[in-house]
Amino acid sequence: MPGIKGVLDIDVPRWDQATFMGRLRHFFNITDFILPIIMQRLERYRFMQKIKFLHGPLQVMMVGVFLVFMVPAACSLFPQQCSLATSKLEPELRESITSQYGDKVKYVYFNKGL
Repeated sequence: MPGIKGVLDIDVPRWDQATFMGRLRHFFNITDFILPIIMQRLERYRFMQKIKFLHGPLQVMMVGVFLVFMVPAACSLFPQQCSLATSKLEPELRESITSQYGDKVKYVYFNKGL
C-alpha cells in the first residue's frame, strides 16, 4: 500500500483486487463464515430437527450476540483515528483550512465514527 505507514488512504484498496489472493483476503475480511458452520453442526442434533421453525430466530439471535461482543472488540483492537491529506479534501474545506492555518497543515485527523 503506497503512502505513509499507519495512515489509511480511503481511495486505495487494502489488497490488490487484480489478484486472486487480494480478492480472497477482501472476501474473508467482510464476511462472517462461522455462523453457517455452527448451524450445520447444531442441525445434526435430534432436538434441533424437532424445532425447525426456530432455526431463523436462532440464527438472528446468534448474529446479535456476535455483534454485541465483536463490535466493541473490533473498536478496541483497531485504531479509530484516521488521517487524510488536505489535498484530498473538498475545495471549500481545503480553502477554509488554508485561510486559517496557511500551508502548515498537511493532514487532518478525524474519528471514524462508529
